[in-house]
Amino acid sequence: MPDNRMRIAYIHDSPLFERLETDYRDPLKLRELGFTDVVLSDQMSGCLFGVTPKLVSEVETVSELGLGVWLMDDLFTLPADSIAGCPGSEETWELTGQAIRDVIESVPQIRGLVFRYGETFESSDSAIKRVGLFDCQCIDCSSMDEIARRRKVIELLESVVCRENGKRCILRLWDLTSKGIHANRILQSKVLSKWGGDPRFFVSVKHTMTDYWRHQPWNPTMTISGPARFIEFQCEREYEFIGMVPNWLGPEWSQGPIECGERGRTGLGNTLPEEWAGSWIIPIGGGWSNRHADNSLWADMNVHAALALTANPNRDSSEILHEWIVENQLPSDLQLLLEKSPELILRLRYLDVWKVLKNQTWMPSENWFRDDNFVPGACAKIANAVVEQNIADLLRSERALASAMARNHLLEAEKLPVCEHTDFIIGSYQWASHFAEWTEKTWDILLNHAPLSRAQCKDLLVARLDEDPLPPLSVMD
Repeated sequence: MPDNRMRIAYIHDSPLFERLETDYRDPLKLRELGFTDVVLSDQMSGCLFGVTPKLVSEVETVSELGLGVWLMDDLFTLPADSIAGCPGSEETWELTGQAIRDVIESVPQIRGLVFRYGETFESSDSAIKRVGLFDCQCIDCSSMDEIARRRKVIELLESVVCRENGKRCILRLWDLTSKGIHANRILQSKVLSKWGGDPRFFVSVKHTMTDYWRHQPWNPTMTISGPARFIEFQCEREYEFIGMVPNWLGPEWSQGPIECGERGRTGLGNTLPEEWAGSWIIPIGGGWSNRHADNSLWADMNVHAALALTANPNRDSSEILHEWIVENQLPSDLQLLLEKSPELILRLRYLDVWKVLKNQTWMPSENWFRDDNFVPGACAKIANAVVEQNIADLLRSERALASAMARNHLLEAEKLPVCEHTDFIIGSYQWASHFAEWTEKTWDILLNHAPLSRAQCKDLLVARLDEDPLPPLSVMD
């Protein structure tokens, strides 16, 4: 298989915090690692009605270094003083089309544009507003169901971006429910039937069925026909300790999620798109929290895997990990420890008891722990149901197992030969062990106090953090 697939780097800033400062924004580093492209504006900063002289200069600089540049925005992004926003109004589509033309005229060096719909972020620019594709249900758009709206997006983008202006366009098929277009083969096929066949038009989907959690099947839309597609990978998973704990994703990306019974049947080594355009790789960032890891080591590990598997999806993940360890002059014994990290993540983050009770695909384990927050409503729901079902001791034993596993991993980490990253490596395992023991005791307290209201659960969680702080974690308001 020829290695002509694109590798797009995208730093996913949090909507609630300042722009992440990272050397993954350095185009020279990206080029050296093997990236071919980079996204320079996203749904937070946007590009429609917002091309600044600073962005123009950055596009020119990065393009001259040989990387393809992409700009991204949400649909619909419109002037704040406009009454447009209804999909049933031609003004909405005309304004969007003209805004796209203006962007391409302002920065003709770009390789292409990226658009999303399904969720929208408010812009910090008071001169523009963002309106969701499905927000309006007025009489003017009453005849346009969700399929018709999505199809019109494809027609507009393919026509204006690709045919009229000769640029590439990526439509990120992401929405907020497990029944949305992202993972629904039938819906996605119906919508993509409006694609006119321009090879410069692409779609992009996450490799997971819903979001970047474990207990996620490989995206079932991966192999449907239509435009060539990108596969999206997140290297510091927001729901799995955002880079503070080692989380080796190579086996899942290569051979599929073992916890879903797919190991060896899905993953890049077994299930690829008919036309695979490349990978959309998020080295760091994602979610709603600030970034807390003071080293990108665990992100670097997964970036290496994503790039290697894009170049050759049949490579053995253990071989890729070994290659990364050697290149970074890390102890060879670290490999065995890192290869056990996926199981540690499963034990720390997810609850087998709840999996048996609810078998959730969307938001596994009720998202009791999100980014850098404990979620009191979810914790109360779990504690109450487990006690009601008389299986509280199973949850207690499960958390005890997580603590024992984390302590064992820490002991192994402390025995590794000294290297440049020794402090960070040991610190990561110390934090994981603290988290495991902290949550073991906390779940015992919650179960002892069940049934709980959300407010009561929040008070108990706050009291635990006051008694035994676990920075940077807090309790969600």
